[in-house]
Amino acid sequence: MEETSGAAGLTQAKPNAGPSILWQPIRFFLHLAVVYFIAKYTVPWLSAWTRGSLLPSLGQPTRSSGLEFLFSHLFAFSFIPAFVAALVNARFKHRVAWFVWTVPAAILAYKFVTFPVPSSILAPASFQSQIQAAWHQYFAGGFLLADFRDWRDFWALVGSNSDIVRGLAQINFTAPFYAGIGYSLAAWFAQRVGLGEKLSATIKSWEGSRFGNSESEERNDGLTRTASGERDSAPSTAEAAGKS
Repeated sequence: MEETSGAAGLTQAKPNAGPSILWQPIRFFLHLAVVYFIAKYTVPWLSAWTRGSLLPSLGQPTRSSGLEFLFSHLFAFSFIPAFVAALVNARFKHRVAWFVWTVPAAILAYKFVTFPVPSSILAPASFQSQIQAAWHQYFAGGFLLADFRDWRDFWALVGSNSDIVRGLAQINFTAPFYAGIGYSLAAWFAQRVGLGEKLSATIKSWEGSRFGNSESEERNDGLTRTASGERDSAPSTAEAAGKS
């Protein structure tokens, strides 16, 4: 009997394993889409808001141009929003989120090792010079960029200043890498410490305290109204008894 029940349990567990495995790639690409959305849209918006609204309101305006400020603080504007987004998504408990950094890391690694370095027959490029040039292209700071008023100024700036090409390369390839690292690290950390369960418990406790107090107040009001109604009806009953 025990063997039969064990076999039945195994046959019942097998159908549930298939859909779970099929969902893993979908979940992975959804988390990856969040990472690239942050790198492509959230990073420029957060940089513009910080430069145009936050710093002036704090009395710390910057003289850097919009692009120079964005490229110079790319790590913070990529890593922090992705880290926060992964903490928000911790309640889903998707372990595939731990590995979303691998895709932007692989793309950046490919761009890194295939980065073209000027060379000639008399002065061939060495591996060290290629690594240094690629590092400068995808990780180095020190941007010096002026503001532009329209697209004509922008394309003129692109043709005259190599820093903007370097900055755009970092936006396209380095920012997703930073965001992927922050997202995966936060997803791993949240599941290790049980952040999702703690957050759910906190929300339930807050809702219970808020709505529980409201319900108790409603019950108290009802009891008060009932008691006052009984007090109001008592004299009327006594008057009716006296008349009779």
